[in-house]
Amino acid sequence: MNNKMYKKRAGTSGIQGQLYETKLISLIYFRLTHDDSVQQFSLATNRDDIGEFDDVCFIANIKGFDKPLAVFLQAKHRENDKLLTFTSETDLAKYFSSYLKIRRAFDPSGKDMIFERKYDDTECFFIMYTTTKGSPKNKMYEGAFAECLKELIGTGGCCTQPSYTDDDLDLLCKIVMKDQITTLATQLAKFICDESDSEMSTNNDIMLRYHVILALNVFDVSEIQPEGHRIASFRQDFFSNNEEFIVLIKNILCLEVLKKQKSEKNNGQSLLLKFLSEPSDVTTLSKLIGSVLTYKNDKLELISESITDDLQRQLDKANVPQATVYEAAELAAKEYLLSLKLKVPASFGNKDLTIRGDNKRIEKRLNYLTTKFIELLKQSEPNDIVTIDESLGDGFLKLNGGIACAVGNILVFDENSRFLKFTDNCESLGDLAKTWYETLIVKIENLHEYKLHVKVKNFPKLSFERGEYDMSIARDFYSKVLFYTNQATQNGVEEILREEIDNQPCSDVHNFKIRSELIFLKYHDEIQRLWLIPKVGSYLTEKSKVFENAVANAMSEPLMGVIKNMHNIKNKILTFNENAINRFAMQHDGRFIGTIIVSKSCVLTVAKVEQYLGSKNHVVLDLEYILKLSLKNYNTLCKELTNTTKDHIFIIVCNLFRDLRDSDNRLENIAKAFDGKQIIVITNKTSVDIMKEYFFQNSNVWDDDRNGFADLSVESQKKFLAAYNIKFLGKYVSLDVIIDDESATAGLIDKKTFYKLINDETVRIGPQYDYSNYAKKFNINRRVSRTKTQEHKFYDVKDKVLETFYDLEDDVVLISGQGLGKSTLLRHLILTTAELDPKVWMVRINIRYKLKSSLRYDTTEKILTLVCQSALCDESFLLVYDEGISSHIPVRKDVLCYEIDRPSKFYVSRKKNKHLKESPVEYNYSKALCSCRNCHRRALEIKFFLHYYNRGKLILLIENFDERIPEHKEIVDEYRKRKHRIWITSEAPPSSNLQLWLGPSYKIENFSPSEQDKYLTLLHQDAHYTIAVIGGEIKILS
Repeated sequence: MNNKMYKKRAGTSGIQGQLYETKLISLIYFRLTHDDSVQQFSLATNRDDIGEFDDVCFIANIKGFDKPLAVFLQAKHRENDKLLTFTSETDLAKYFSSYLKIRRAFDPSGKDMIFERKYDDTECFFIMYTTTKGSPKNKMYEGAFAECLKELIGTGGCCTQPSYTDDDLDLLCKIVMKDQITTLATQLAKFICDESDSEMSTNNDIMLRYHVILALNVFDVSEIQPEGHRIASFRQDFFSNNEEFIVLIKNILCLEVLKKQKSEKNNGQSLLLKFLSEPSDVTTLSKLIGSVLTYKNDKLELISESITDDLQRQLDKANVPQATVYEAAELAAKEYLLSLKLKVPASFGNKDLTIRGDNKRIEKRLNYLTTKFIELLKQSEPNDIVTIDESLGDGFLKLNGGIACAVGNILVFDENSRFLKFTDNCESLGDLAKTWYETLIVKIENLHEYKLHVKVKNFPKLSFERGEYDMSIARDFYSKVLFYTNQATQNGVEEILREEIDNQPCSDVHNFKIRSELIFLKYHDEIQRLWLIPKVGSYLTEKSKVFENAVANAMSEPLMGVIKNMHNIKNKILTFNENAINRFAMQHDGRFIGTIIVSKSCVLTVAKVEQYLGSKNHVVLDLEYILKLSLKNYNTLCKELTNTTKDHIFIIVCNLFRDLRDSDNRLENIAKAFDGKQIIVITNKTSVDIMKEYFFQNSNVWDDDRNGFADLSVESQKKFLAAYNIKFLGKYVSLDVIIDDESATAGLIDKKTFYKLINDETVRIGPQYDYSNYAKKFNINRRVSRTKTQEHKFYDVKDKVLETFYDLEDDVVLISGQGLGKSTLLRHLILTTAELDPKVWMVRINIRYKLKSSLRYDTTEKILTLVCQSALCDESFLLVYDEGISSHIPVRKDVLCYEIDRPSKFYVSRKKNKHLKESPVEYNYSKALCSCRNCHRRALEIKFFLHYYNRGKLILLIENFDERIPEHKEIVDEYRKRKHRIWITSEAPPSSNLQLWLGPSYKIENFSPSEQDKYLTLLHQDAHYTIAVIGGEIKILS
């Protein structure tokens, strides 16, 4: 792959996200090519391996700036009004990890057009770009590039930077160290597997920083061997060390070593089947990692492509905990690692000072270091902090012959100050270190009272405390992250781009204005094509001609061709299956010329006629567009139409819903221009009479009302599902997200729904998760623990932090007293889970109140009625099956059918105070809606709900559960059979029977002191709340 190409990430967003991204890319590329201050640039989209900020990436040389500007942008098109903030530690960690990936990608020796330079030689910005609101606590960005960025990417509100606390910096420093530790362990694994016969190099930043820690905690390091190196072997206690970062080294190292060894097993598939039958079997898993399985992105994956997809699905469902994977990897790799004898340089671990040369040279170097130290310490009083920074020069700081080689021998970590200090134990020092130490003791009074604060990037560490370098990276992140909030929606971005295209200078202004629509469509169409190319993309640069080609193509076509092209580009999504086209043709013996076709959806009928005509020379002309033309362009078009040969077929579309009498003259002239031509008129019912008046030669009028989703071709059905959104539980979601079973699609999208979607009407399914009085910004993620039990062997869960309903794999029972936060926790988890997974349907039932009004019908009726009422927030539903009807139940509410365990007959009616008299419909084993007259929306919602119910895809939240009430247990049993995920809250302590039935319960832990402080701080920072101490107690005053 050459430097003009880049690797693209797999997968794309939904259609709304796609349009937002492609229109935004179109706008940014247009501005980059037309801004005189931009000298050269390279632009990419959906770039792989850089994390979250991958939607739009570009680097540009800007006049007046020494460093090039690099932008890495994540575009978020949201319909809600949520504030854009780093709402959780998880969010912050995710974006910071992406920042680190991008930072590492810069490499002067590389050949990538964006990254072929040092990070510090580039002005980088990491942009979260969204239509949502920004937090008032964020500060305005007023840096040197503020105006430049606004000109290149701005479409709306201002640009801000997030505020942060010292706790936030601590979190980021911890992530920096984890990132470094992961790199360190990976480098070790590479050396062990690929280069173990050679001597390990410490000539890289990571090894230089951590080699002393490795010698203290990971390796036993020998004395210098005759060959000049030392021998390092793994410590036995390394594998039992519980320090967080040492455990991380062990886990990553074991996994990477197994991955690189790539051993093969003849009985791999049988071992895999054994493991899938018992996913907690660490011993079996240890035999599979590296040979059959690998661990990637926190997930076990199959290595061999020959193993069936079914086994991969089973593996996904097993959901093996990360701790189990790490334990198995250690079991597999430990014996091998303990057997190794690795060659390391003499300087490794700083067992002694490292100074090359003969005795005279060594003495001279020690004198230099002593003199330098005396100068430094004289500048400070005892008990003062001596700063060691880059200004002291490489000669004094380096590992060989500098003070870096004293870390771990003469210089040790001070637990109190968290800085370096001079050791008071000279007995353990090496010969050179002891010699220098004794010199320093003599020449520097009170040596042990001095502390050294190191502010050097590549300097050995003695602890996993945050260092100055780690802090500098965290602060750099906050200085480079920008929030572009209140930006234009995808429609708004399109309007801005159209306007900027219109404002381009052109010699034929009138002609350019009408053709600018086609320019936009051709230009955006090409950007979409480039956006959709998989795997590898080409950089767009100042030399690319995407926009210029769109202009040239649009300006060279006759006006009639312009209108035809606009129609073709706008309507590429729809084609019909062969049966639908044949049925359409047979309806009128294929005689469409000279007809007026009346349609509920002109778009669908036009697509069908075009498909039938195939390669015949035809043009689609939209009257709405023609009637809006300027007089000059209108006259040009009429002249072109008059001069067109008779072999053309014209499809005239009129989908207007207004009185056309004010356009009499234009309609008359257009009709004259079509005189003697082959025309087909497609219109809605509103305009059919006026079409008959002006196009009287089209005497044959007929209806086209047989357009349904099932009539589309398979490919068009997929495109339709991806392109059209419904408002699902309050959020706009593309249909392909919530309908993942193709066999169910036709039943869910009936003709009425299909027409609504085609005509861009909003289709709503289910209620909105609306907790407008719930302040998410005050939420502290709650911790839960599993109740201990001796009788049953359950794995204990302690202090598990809950962010979504997916954080616990079991059916969950939450036990706590009244008013201790169960409902608040559920509210929060509903919102966070819905944000994470827009297709999930969560049904919340306060079972204590729902069952107060007893139903007189069968238990199964109660169960499905109860959950359907709760899911749709509507009490007007009653579910009845045939045996109930035979008992002459008076039906006063909407009735829908449900499943029982045998074939049965179901009825649906909306008749009041009358017995059901509908004809029975046979169903078998699955619930389906028969009829729901005069309420299409409600019927559609019920069908979607049953689609979720039949496939076990609900999350059922049952509050105030009481195991002593039989009906409560019956409800839970019914939904457990369906494999729905269930969360139950209860105030009653669990019995042993309940433990056996649902598994062990969880309790919500109280706030820790730090969580209390965090919560009160959040309240205190909000203008609506005041924290006061009254009578010795903390009070919250609103």
